[in-house]
Formats: sequence, structure tokens, C-alpha cells
Amino acid sequence: VPSAVSTLTDDLLKYYQHVTRAVLGDDPQLMKVGWGQGERPTPPAIRSAPDPAPVPCRQVKSVSHDLEQLNRLLHIARSLIQNPFLCLGSYVRSLIASVMYCALEPLAASINPLNDHWTLRDYAAMLLSRIFWTHGDLVSGLYHQILLSLQKVLADPVRPLCSHYGAVVGLHALGWK
Repeated sequence: VPSAVSTLTDDLLKYYQHVTRAVLGDDPQLMKVGWGQGERPTPPAIRSAPDPAPVPCRQVKSVSHDLEQLNRLLHIARSLIQNPFLCLGSYVRSLIASVMYCALEPLAASINPLNDHWTLRDYAAMLLSRIFWTHGDLVSGLYHQILLSLQKVLADPVRPLCSHYGAVVGLHALGWK
């Protein structure tokens, strides 16, 4: 349990644990109930949670072997940035780092040619752009940092094709402005 979560009320802690089980577990029914299929608004207790982005930011590297869980984490990140009740503030940088990891890193799941990690990289690039354009003003120098990271990957001849692909779709998603 992350340190910020330890300061939550019992109700918020139970909610955090329920969401974590719903996202990273393998029970499809719990996933449906836990997220309400996007039909319910954020519970009032969560609106004031001190750590709005614990799941995707802290879990993405631990599930790099599982494309389905990475995809779920990216969808959670998208839900967080679209939630009008949350102020992401300093968590924007953490979300960006997690999304860039999905776009740029040679994931363990990409070893198997049957895994479609390309679609995950496309979605991560689109999400990277959305985070920047909707929350980029919260973090000074974010655009420059993102561009440098993408450029560094492209300039590295040792990086695998999937990492170069992630950098290219990331640049394309950010646009030419």
C-alpha cells in the first residue's frame, strides 16, 4: 500500500483496495462491478482522496508481461484525466511516465509475436497527447521533457523497433504545433 494511501479513511482505503483488485485481478465480474462500466460518477469520497492516481502510476512496470492489464491501466489513466472531480496536479508527471513506459519500453509481452503490443503503443501515444493537451499547463517544461524523451529513443540505434515505433506514434499524436 503506497504511503499516501495509508493516510486515507477506512472507506477510501477499502475503495482503493477494491479498485486495485478489480483492475489487476482476473475476475471479470469484479471488474464490471468495480468500475460500473463507466455509468456511475466518481464516488464523493474519492473526490477528495489525497492520491488520485495510485494504480496506473505504481503498477505499470510490475505487469509489463501482461498486455491486458497494461491496457486496463491505460484506461484507468484515461478515466483519471477525464474525471472533472480530480485535480491531478503533481501526478501528471507520474501518469506521463507510466504512459510513456507503455509506448516506449520493450515490454516483456512484446517478445511473443502473437501479442499485439502495437495497439497498446498506439493507445499510449494517443493518451500521452491527451494528457499533455488537457493537463500540460500543470507541469512546467512538460512538452520539452516529452519531446526529449521521444527524441532520445529515436536516436538510440540499440533500442528495438517497437520502442522506435512508440516514439514515432508519440510524436505523431502530439501533433506538429
